[in-house]
Amino acid sequence: MLNLGQISFKYRGQIPLILFVLAIPILADTNNYIRINEIALLIIKGFGILISLIGLLIRYFTVGTTPDNTSGKNRKEQIADKLNTKGIYSIVRNPLYLANYFIWIGIGIYSTSYLFIIIQSLFFYIYYLKIILAEEEFLQKKYGNDYTLYIQKTPIIIPNIFLYKTSSIKLSIKKILHEEYSSTLSAILSFLYIDMLLKLFTFNEINVVNMRNYILILCLSIGLTLILKIYKNISK
Repeated sequence: MLNLGQISFKYRGQIPLILFVLAIPILADTNNYIRINEIALLIIKGFGILISLIGLLIRYFTVGTTPDNTSGKNRKEQIADKLNTKGIYSIVRNPLYLANYFIWIGIGIYSTSYLFIIIQSLFFYIYYLKIILAEEEFLQKKYGNDYTLYIQKTPIIIPNIFLYKTSSIKLSIKKILHEEYSSTLSAILSFLYIDMLLKLFTFNEINVVNMRNYILILCLSIGLTLILKIYKNISK
């Protein structure tokens, strides 16, 4: 299981894309877009966006208040130059994975499909469990008793705000801009994709106005991402 967890860790940015493929048959048969009145639909979609926004804010805060070479941001191999036990890591051991779940559940709520939400939850439970096991084995070997004491008092995924300990690291907007443009773009593209599927399966077409709006949002998002990427390269 740990070997599979290490593979999942390495490709954790790509494997969840499976949900995009699964969304096609699921939303084709189980979305409730046309069954919900307009006001209720706006509330549901707005709530989904809000939940995903909370997930992004958790990511921003986590990345912006933790040292480099921690927080699972590396891809090729596990690195932990320091054991994070303060700030957001004092209330939950896996804040980035909690944030990712919020982002995806928000997208699921937006889809109006109960089945899609259930499948997302099962997928993330199975998938992230393997990653967490691999990461915790690595941290246990590196930090020994310090990590044992940490996991005994800190929840794995459901935060306990009463355990919060202030971090000595101040929130770095620069670090957030450097590292989180890709997750923000991914969230925006995910909402666009789901919205397109809903329109297509409900009305059997995507009208000119909707398509124009999709293209506008897409161009603005990609443009902002490129600007932030350039900013990252010139401000290192």
